[in-house]
This record gives sequence, C-alpha cells and structure tokens, in this order.
Amino acid sequence: MKALRKALVAVAAGLALTTGVLQQPALGADPSDGTVRIKVIRDSNTNGRYDSATEPPAAGITVELTDVDGNVVTGVTGPDGVATFPPNTVLTGGKYYVRMKMPNGSFLQPTFGASGGLASNASIVDVIDGDAELTMGVRNPADWCEDNPRLSTVCQVAAAKTGGVRTTVTFNFNERGDSNSGNTTTLATRNDTGNTYGVAYHRQQRRIFTGAHAKRHTVYGPGGQGAIYVTPRAGGATTLFATVPSAGTTAHQDSVRLDGPFVGVVGKESLGDIDISENDRQLFAVNLNDRRLYTYDAAQPTAAAPVTSVAIPNPGCRAASDWRPFGLGVRDGVVYVGGTCSAESTQNAADLQAAVWTYNPVTATFGATPLLTKALNFPRGEASVGTPASNRWYPWTTGAATFPTPQQIVAHPEPILSDIAIESNGDMVLGFRDRFADMTGFQMEHPNSAYTGLHSTVSGGDLNRACRKPDGSFEWEGTGNCPNNAPTRPNGGQAANVVEFYPGENWPGVHQEVAQGAIGLSLREGRLAGTALDPTNQAWTGGLGFFDRTTGSRGTNTFEHGFSIQKLNDPLDGGFGKANGLGDLEVLCDEPAVQIGSRVWYDRNKGGAQSVDDDEPGIPGVTVQLLAEDGTLMATVRTGADGAYYFGPEHGVRPNTKYKIRFDKSTADTSVINSRRPPATSGLVWSPVQSAGPGSTDIDSDAAPETTTTGQYATAEVTTGAPGTVDHTIDAGLYINRL
Repeated sequence: MKALRKALVAVAAGLALTTGVLQQPALGADPSDGTVRIKVIRDSNTNGRYDSATEPPAAGITVELTDVDGNVVTGVTGPDGVATFPPNTVLTGGKYYVRMKMPNGSFLQPTFGASGGLASNASIVDVIDGDAELTMGVRNPADWCEDNPRLSTVCQVAAAKTGGVRTTVTFNFNERGDSNSGNTTTLATRNDTGNTYGVAYHRQQRRIFTGAHAKRHTVYGPGGQGAIYVTPRAGGATTLFATVPSAGTTAHQDSVRLDGPFVGVVGKESLGDIDISENDRQLFAVNLNDRRLYTYDAAQPTAAAPVTSVAIPNPGCRAASDWRPFGLGVRDGVVYVGGTCSAESTQNAADLQAAVWTYNPVTATFGATPLLTKALNFPRGEASVGTPASNRWYPWTTGAATFPTPQQIVAHPEPILSDIAIESNGDMVLGFRDRFADMTGFQMEHPNSAYTGLHSTVSGGDLNRACRKPDGSFEWEGTGNCPNNAPTRPNGGQAANVVEFYPGENWPGVHQEVAQGAIGLSLREGRLAGTALDPTNQAWTGGLGFFDRTTGSRGTNTFEHGFSIQKLNDPLDGGFGKANGLGDLEVLCDEPAVQIGSRVWYDRNKGGAQSVDDDEPGIPGVTVQLLAEDGTLMATVRTGADGAYYFGPEHGVRPNTKYKIRFDKSTADTSVINSRRPPATSGLVWSPVQSAGPGSTDIDSDAAPETTTTGQYATAEVTTGAPGTVDHTIDAGLYINRL
C-alpha cells in the first residue's frame, strides 16, 4: 500500500508540475503513517553535534511540521526536549518540512550545522515508511568561543615591589608549565592599575576591564578604591573607565607592620568581582563597601556615572554586617551574584553560609529568594596537610587584635564566594577565595604588634559544584543526585578521606585544597581553568589548574594540567607565594561566530525549489568553494551524504561581510540519483534561481550558473549577518538534462 502511495505521489508530481511550486491532489492522511519524534538539545559548545554527556535537552521549543500544501501542525518540546507528532488528519503527503521557532526575545537560536551532526532547521522527515526521528539543536550565540582562546588574569603585586611589575596578562588556554615572555603577554603594570581582582571582557571592542581590590600590602591604582580600568587587548594605554562611588576610604599603611592595620578592610571595601553582559552592553560591579551591584554602559570609552545601583539582598545572615557579597557570573541573560554570611559578629562557624542570588538586568531586580544557600560548616580537605585545623572554614577575623597566633606556616581559611560559572547543563561552579590569604602573605609580620617574627600563609580556597535539579533548584556536590568524583590514583586525586566533585584540586600529600577562587569556563573546551597554588609542583607559586569538566581530574599526574604564573625570585612575581597572588580569570572569546551553508539537492521536478513530495535527495561530493568578495579563494569543502555543506569561523567567515559561494558539479556523486546507472555529471543542469514564496527562502535554489545551465559552475552571493547568526538558506539544485 505504501509503495503504491509513493508511486501516486510521484505521478501526481509529474502531472501537476508548474513553474516552481509543486501542485498535486491532496492524498489525505494515511492511518499507517509513522510518528514524527523531534528531539531538540542545547548545543552548548556550538559545534553542531550532540554531545550527550554534557548537552541537556531544550524544553519549550516550538516545532512545526509543514506539508507541501502549507498545512502546519505545531508541538512544543517537553522536559526531555522531545516533541512528538502522531499521525494526524491535518498534514498530507507523508513527507514534511521541520522547523524550530524561537519565542520572541529568546536568547536561543538554531545551532550551527556539521557534517553528520545535528539536523538543520528546515529538514525533511518521511513517515510513509514508518516512524521518523530527528535530533536538532539550539544555542545561545554568546556561548560561542573559538578553540584554544586567550585567558586573562591579574597578578597581584606587593607594595614592596617596583611599580613596573606586571598586573594584567593574557595567555593561551592550552598553555601548561611555566609562564614566560614567550607565552604570556603583559598589558598593564602596577603603575597602571594598582591592585585589582575583577576581570571582564568586551568582545566587540576587544577591551579588558579590571576592578580595584583591597588586599593587604598592596597599593591602589591612580583611580583609588572604586576604580575600574580598561586596557585594549591588542596593547595600548590603560585608562580609567569608571569610579564606583562609596567604595571605602581606608588607606594602606605599609610602613606599619607591612600594612598590618589594613587586615580588617579585606573583603569589606573596594570592589569584588566585575562582569559584562552577553551582548556587551552592561558592565556589572560589586561594591564591597555598600553591598550594592552597580551597572555601567560598557560601550562607552568612559562612564561618568552608573546606569543603576541596586542593593544586594541579605539572605538572612545573623547580622546585617555579616553579609558580604562578592562574586558574579552571567549566562542566558541572567546575572548571578554570590556572597557569604561571614559569621564575624558571632564567631560561630554554624553561621557561615554561602548564597547565590539571580539578578534581572532588564528590570534591575533581584529574585524574591536566593537561588542557592549552603551552610559552610562541613569538613573539607586540609589546606596544609598535617595541620588538622586547616580542614574547615573559619568565621571572618575581625581585625589585627583577633588574628590567629602566629606560626611559621599559617592556614586559617575564611570563605569569600568570589566567582560563579554556569556549566552546559545549568550546574553552577562556585569559586571560593580564602580571605585570610589576602590579609597575610609570604614572610609577613603579624598585624598585632604583640607578636614578633615572620610567617607565610597557605591559602585554603575551594572549587565546588551545585547541580541543577529539574525544578530549577540546586543541590550541593555529594548530596542527592549530585555525585562526587572518586579520587584518581596514584597522583591525580585527593587524599583517600577527601572526596569532591573536583578531586584534582589538590597537591597529593601536601595540600588538599589548592583552589584560589577564580574560574575560567569555555563551553568549547573539555577543561575548566581555575586559579590555584603550586599548580606545577613548584612550591610557593601561583597559577592555574585545568580540571576535566566531567571527572574533576587534572590528569593521571596532578601537575599535568598546570600553568605557573607567579613564582618567587622571579622579577615578574608579585611576592605573595601561596597567598592569593592572582585575581579573577576571564576567557577572551571572540565575537559570536557566524555560519553559512545548506544543501545541494537533486531537483527532480526542475522547478528550483525543494519539494517534500518528490524523491529529491541531497547530492554528496559536490565541491563547494568559499570566495571573498574579490574572488579570492578562502576554503573548499565537499557536500556530505545528505548534500549539506557549511562554512564558518574555521574557514575565516566573519559577520557582516560579503562572500561568494561557488558550486562545482564535476565531483558530484550521482549514484544517489540512480544507483545502477549513475548519470554523468556533464549531463546535470543547474536549477534556475527561484524563490519558493514568502518565508520559504530556505528551500529554493540560490546559485546562478556562471556560463550556461549545463556549465560546470554556479555561484551564489551572500552577505553574512550580525555576530551569532546562522544562514542555512544557500542552496543549489541539479537535475538531469533530458527533453
């Protein structure tokens, strides 16, 4: 019966052919037609393929099936990302176009194409012979990042060092080993910025922002406590972008016990984290002194005043003075603001708590309740192995008078929730900085004059995971359905009695907590970068560890994926040893990439528009060239098994640029037309350039023959769209030259 139905479809197509649009008698729905099942996933790394281990289903996406007569049925993907279409009486013909429709104002768009990857928008399904399934993808263009991007961090420089020591630096994501002048670029020095922590990046303007930070035995830059500086990524003068008001008034006193009186200011004055919106329009900064989130116009060369200033809600700390916001993260249009209840007022560890709020930058409002809260009185690994008292968080020290009794090596971890990153599946990665390490350093005097001698601090930060549940709430690593990762042996994991999501966050037998609070996450890379002490088996250093995003490991050897930036006795070193020598970490991704392409198909009906009711397969093996506007050859690909081809950033495609796409039929695999007797490519004719009607430019032929329709080449001209856009509408049809 189905074979007869296919034959009737083909006969109807041949008899009812018009100039471009197939007209045929409606055959009605066949009760034996199969079910269409469309799965839509979130293509977080924007590679056009489904990576099931890390890429979640996309719920709430509208999917349309359209038949040859324009009849449409609509479905919406559920929590599993699936929209199911049983046989129905609306659609006719048994073969349908499939299109995804994004909600108005959505940050999601159809994803890139890839040979053998996800089905493109405007694919075709055939249910005449049974059920049909497609997996399609959507992505947030802001998730895009090139392979091996640059990273930027800030080196924190002791007041005793010279003003020319580096602060803002960049380097490649895949750097390992030691920092040097060959693999690290210095963009600013202490004279330019003073001590900074926060780093943010404006993709379109290629500018790096850094924010002032209060750390003992450092100096503020020329803009003072509230300064936000901006530095061109390509090099050039660092300038003052903005001054956040009311950021504090306490001055450094380096002449008094190496700035000893300043210890009580750390985490309470100057700025915390800074970040930038995904569209590059808004710069966010946390003011530690007044506990407010400030927003600035990021597109301006300088910003005289904030656009908004909003109080960051207290999540219920024992005292209002205990609430200490600091960290930021941005994804999918949401700003995440993190902080800690310091327990400073009670000195009771049971009152320590981390909290994360969501902030809507459109309405300038915070959520009604925190997205996540977590008591911080749980046992952790020892910051310094053999020092049992270093295996937990402590309430914040109030000042010099309450400083711990000095020892030669000191560890007294005090939590600052300093950075937030959102993983592919919506999980939160939380970076905790050790405040105590910013109150001390390497070979420092005790801030209390009652004590003599020098001491050095081992920081005790942390890297934690909070897993997103289906209802949008979160659970801490090691609880519920948020499992920890078992340590890797012999050298790649935590000590046997310490199990975490990131077991590579340690130096086996020496330090069980090496994280220093900053996170660099590119959804394109398999590893997460994080600041860490002694990352390459060199004592008293600071740099980065690179953690597998799934297993949390740094490799079979813990130091396999480490990069040292701060090293004692190096002229470029800031002088803090294991005590937080680096600030924030930012991935310097290019602007969201664009992609162009689509399909070369067998245009059986010769009309110049692809038809769902004809047997019109894609033609593999066609050579497709990408040419610059002046005709310069940029790249060459061949169509895949489905006739699809794509050109993207890997081929040099840029936004808002004119190109030519040239099709060469001489290499076409014509066995898809007739497997027994494949026609010669010389007998193929280019379809006419044809508009298939309003809204149907994704199925017409766009390539004009260069000489005659029987010639070897046809060319289409295209102008790419804005950053992040995908144009999968550039098609070419071929048919057999018969009378």
